[in-house]
Amino acid sequence: MNTRLLLLPAILAVAMTFDAGAQIAAPRKPTDTRPVVTPAPAPTPLPTPVRPAPMESQAGKVAPVTSDSQIRQQLGTQPIQSQGPAQVVPAPPTTAPPKVYDRNGRIIPGVKPVGPNRVFDSRTGRYYDSAPATQGQQIKP
Repeated sequence: MNTRLLLLPAILAVAMTFDAGAQIAAPRKPTDTRPVVTPAPAPTPLPTPVRPAPMESQAGKVAPVTSDSQIRQQLGTQPIQSQGPAQVVPAPPTTAPPKVYDRNGRIIPGVKPVGPNRVFDSRTGRYYDSAPATQGQQIKP
């Protein structure tokens, strides 16, 4: 009975080792789960175009070669003249009245900016100090 008690844990240990080894498989190749795609060969560059030789007239003479200035005169176009950097067009002024916010961030109707960091409340007739806000002025606490 003594050997049976020692034999049982030994058999269990060997079985667990075999079972754990079966779960940890050797790493697979990445191409086992997806197809292998080889890159396409690079296209050959096109040859540079060569200017054709001037055609000869029936009399055996070479036709005159026209220059860029002669072509411009024939087409009646002039080169683009530079007039310096582009002029910046100012944005049109907005027609919306400037917004003034109270201390809690709510818009106050009837309040207008009257100067830098100053606003006027037309309902009460009082002037308030303000600070620039995201889209207007906000009354300082």
